Amino acid sequence: MNAGEIMNEVQFDQMRVSQDPRAGMAVVVLQQVSKIFYRGATVIHALRDVSVQIGRGEFCALVGPSGSGKSTLLHLLAGLDRPTSGEIFLNGHSTLELTDDQWTAIRRTEIGIVFQAFHLVPGLTVEENVALPLRLQGHNRRAIRARVREMLDLVKMGHRARHRPYELSGGEQQRVAVARAFVHRPRLIIADEPTGNLDSRNGDAIVELLRHSARTFGRTVVLATHSEAAACAADRRLCLHDGQLVMES
Repeated sequence: MNAGEIMNEVQFDQMRVSQDPRAGMAVVVLQQVSKIFYRGATVIHALRDVSVQIGRGEFCALVGPSGSGKSTLLHLLAGLDRPTSGEIFLNGHSTLELTDDQWTAIRRTEIGIVFQAFHLVPGLTVEENVALPLRLQGHNRRAIRARVREMLDLVKMGHRARHRPYELSGGEQQRVAVARAFVHRPRLIIADEPTGNLDSRNGDAIVELLRHSARTFGRTVVLATHSEAAACAADRRLCLHDGQLVMES
């Protein structure tokens, strides 16, 4: 990043995480990752020994039927849950020993998340919603305003900056959610069914924004989707079935 960037990169060595040469130069590496949930006496194998590498600037689509493990995998990548076994590396560094506070710091700087439900704060304006990740980092108002304006222009929502979420269409709300996920310039974008509540035109626009982020800015994008059109827009497709990685294309 150059001096004009708002956000500093996370200093993983200061958080005492290990680096492992097996992880190579990939942004995301999963090594035999499994996740088990228990519901009473029932054991649910959400993921089974998943191993995969995803590189810088790669747009990767996770596909498969409901319950195949797509959302579980994304939650593990974002540190919202922990694997039962196996190991996950981000930018060559193991996440195995990260504390909850360290994961929070990484999400605020290194990871942007776009959900199917937009998760905008109802009482805040569009520009205030987009500014939230930067405010959490304590940046000055002038820098925040400039960066928010840049992101709203990118998603073509600058004219709606002073509106609140209830005044926006579903497609507009998702554009704002994308701007918020991009605003801190994360290296990894995680998108969980971001087009699921949108019509095809608005869904295509969101997928194009994700693809633009990967190709233009070198962001790594991991998208879980049921949409064939969205999957076809990705550089690579990973198919999950019953928690197992059954095909790559």
